Amino acid sequence: MNVDDARDDLAFIRALVAPEDHWQRQFGRIYAAAGVCYAIQMLLHIGQFLNVTPRDGLGAQAIGWGPSIVFLGILFWILRRDGPQPGGVTSRAVGAVFAAVGFTNLALCASIGSVALRLHSQTIWLIYPCVVMVLQGLAWMVAFMMRRRPWLLAVAVGWFATGVAMAIFIDNMVGYVAAATVGVVCFMLTPGLYLARQASRDA
Repeated sequence: MNVDDARDDLAFIRALVAPEDHWQRQFGRIYAAAGVCYAIQMLLHIGQFLNVTPRDGLGAQAIGWGPSIVFLGILFWILRRDGPQPGGVTSRAVGAVFAAVGFTNLALCASIGSVALRLHSQTIWLIYPCVVMVLQGLAWMVAFMMRRRPWLLAVAVGWFATGVAMAIFIDNMVGYVAAATVGVVCFMLTPGLYLARQASRDA
């Protein structure tokens, strides 16, 4: 092995283990923004139980779809402002998993939503958010396997537990929304803020 080969190998190893703060900061901001949007949605759903926010009509539709629309706007703004962030092999792999989960969610929404609409079944539709939570756990489990940080495993397990808890309470909307609220705040908003702040602190 000559010097150039050794230098190339060392660069590759560094790419695998580097902190990759720029990518982590952007991902943290995006994930935290999603956490804020969906935490507000959960609060609005709680307001529906208390007859404070609309339970039907356009107001209820806005509660159901509004946070996702707002998040997509924030996502576009962050990506447009920051541009592509440099990252090593690990970051690109983890980012690809989260992107794949996002596209999978769209396909599941169309699949489960079409059946729920055809059968006029709210219960079938409520399966979709449960699956979304489990898929989030899948993405974080891959992140843990790539980076071997215990807190990543804790987030993954938390998402799995959230999906199961929501399924258990699928006939009890108060419990269902409560489980979803805990999941969004603890395993979306909190990790997103942590990643963004940790990257800024290390920069």
